[in-house]
Amino acid sequence: MFRISSVCLCLFASLAIADESASKPARITVAQKNGWAVYDAELKKKEDAVNKACGSTVKSSYDRTTYPAFDPMKDRTQSACQMAVGTLVDVCGTPDGKAAVKEAVTQTVCRLSTEGTKVSLDGSVLTIHIDPAKSSIAGKQPGSYSWKSALEEVL
Repeated sequence: MFRISSVCLCLFASLAIADESASKPARITVAQKNGWAVYDAELKKKEDAVNKACGSTVKSSYDRTTYPAFDPMKDRTQSACQMAVGTLVDVCGTPDGKAAVKEAVTQTVCRLSTEGTKVSLDGSVLTIHIDPAKSSIAGKQPGSYSWKSALEEVL
């Protein structure tokens, strides 16, 4: 009986250690920190242009939890994110577009996706899904979309 309880105790201890290490966030390198800082600064420029053109107070960010192995030297999704957010300036080029952005959007979030490149609006959060493997922008209808047509479709 002593052996079985010892084995069980060791097993539970191992599981507790494994669970604890799984909950710790991965160490972020200096290159990753610098990469995110550049991404955030560039996205802030697009955000400022949108707010100026649309008369809005939209806040923009990256959903970093969707970038599990972020490498700023290899990742190229930031340009798609910045382009999509920046396209809101074009949407605000018409009175209806400007009103839609101002009334419907308080936040834009760019997230890495494995389910296609597209946009969605959930409440007042405009999510830009960027799939490097499927870079063609998808909408509600079949065929390719531009960022502007995809944004106008959800707004």
